[in-house]
Amino acid sequence: MQKTFLEFFAGIGLFRLGLELEGWTCLWANDITQDKFDTYAANFGGEDFFVGDVWKVNAGDLPAPAALATASFPCTDLSVAGEREGLKGSESGTVGAFLNILHALRRKKRAPPLVVLENVVGLLTSHEGADVRGLVWELNRAGYTVDLVLIDAVHFVPQSRPRVFLIGVDDKLAPRFFTATSSTCDELEFRAILNESHDLRPRVVRDTVMSSVDLRWGIRRLPKLPTHKHRLADLVEDMPDESPHWWAADQVSRLLSQMSEKHISTVNIWKQADSYRYGTVYRRVRKTGSMAELRSDGIAGCLRTPRGGSSKQIVVRAGRGRVDARWMTPREYGRLQGVPDSFVHSDNPTKAYFGYGDAVCVPVIRWLASKYAVPALELVSSPRRVGGVWGSAGARSKVRSHSSAGAVSGSSGRVRSDKQDVACANALCESRNRWKLWSIHKRR
Repeated sequence: MQKTFLEFFAGIGLFRLGLELEGWTCLWANDITQDKFDTYAANFGGEDFFVGDVWKVNAGDLPAPAALATASFPCTDLSVAGEREGLKGSESGTVGAFLNILHALRRKKRAPPLVVLENVVGLLTSHEGADVRGLVWELNRAGYTVDLVLIDAVHFVPQSRPRVFLIGVDDKLAPRFFTATSSTCDELEFRAILNESHDLRPRVVRDTVMSSVDLRWGIRRLPKLPTHKHRLADLVEDMPDESPHWWAADQVSRLLSQMSEKHISTVNIWKQADSYRYGTVYRRVRKTGSMAELRSDGIAGCLRTPRGGSSKQIVVRAGRGRVDARWMTPREYGRLQGVPDSFVHSDNPTKAYFGYGDAVCVPVIRWLASKYAVPALELVSSPRRVGGVWGSAGARSKVRSHSSAGAVSGSSGRVRSDKQDVACANALCESRNRWKLWSIHKRR
């Protein structure tokens, strides 16, 4: 099978950029925002791009079967900075349209063998975990066993940007592809393998998985995440002292007056140095008023969309007896997302900030493509059928269906307590009802 993909919630195309750099070909893309499409088209062309509501996408209109479908769906209702409506929110809830399309493709026997969904860490705690459980349940129902990893872009670029990835692998491939699945391992073995990779599956991920082991989870052993060598100073644009981007002295003084004593002390130490040091600042509203919080470890804070004054990141430069400050530029946003300077973004800074702030980090996608997607695709290209499922000679346990999940869970025969069963059933029931209501509402 060729390395082809469908790109839902495409934004300005950074998911595509990461995959293309690993040899993948995009067959079709979609986003609702015209401004983002304009940037996308400037870099990739727009011939196979549908600009419009994802709820209006007809699965029958999609191109020939793809190997992968990606969905970097909106985080607005999941972010801790938002109202936390979760997947019942009008924006984050659009992932329901993507799931409907997967179900339709499965019925047409055209479902991609691999899907990747990306969002903020808040997905794991939204509605006390009910949202992510409902999402995995729907992916299971669409025929996928799901792995869950958390990757911080700081392993690749000097930006702190932790993101959750749900990776669904076709149930027929799961026994060969995954190191362990909740369907075929006893709980102790499954937990032990889950605990092996703390950098990819920190406690919040492990707790999410183990709190709902009746879902079809898979774990694939992956190499350790790399350690990046660059610091913020390596990526900032080199601007002369007289550049109009630097703020006036009174504006810099106001910024410094909003810092804590600890951060002012750091800036003053930098000021005395013979060379420049760089840091980033976010303005945040605290109980005591507006605070300017300095990050001084050579790592930028998580890039965001410029909704409100606290969401734009400030660059502070200190040394040689002076302190300067300015807004981070769109090009610096791009560099912190792993984008080459040849990438074309909007001439309007606000539109460029929105495009980059909503996007994925390119080297993260490249890493996932090489370490995860390609090995899965190799199994599709050279399958072996064993006992009615794709698998090796040693993997003869059929994947457990949802109807079999009850008091006894998994091939090990482990028994769940009544309390666990009730909690799991209630969470899944809530999630199922929510998806049904959204689907009916959105199709009206």
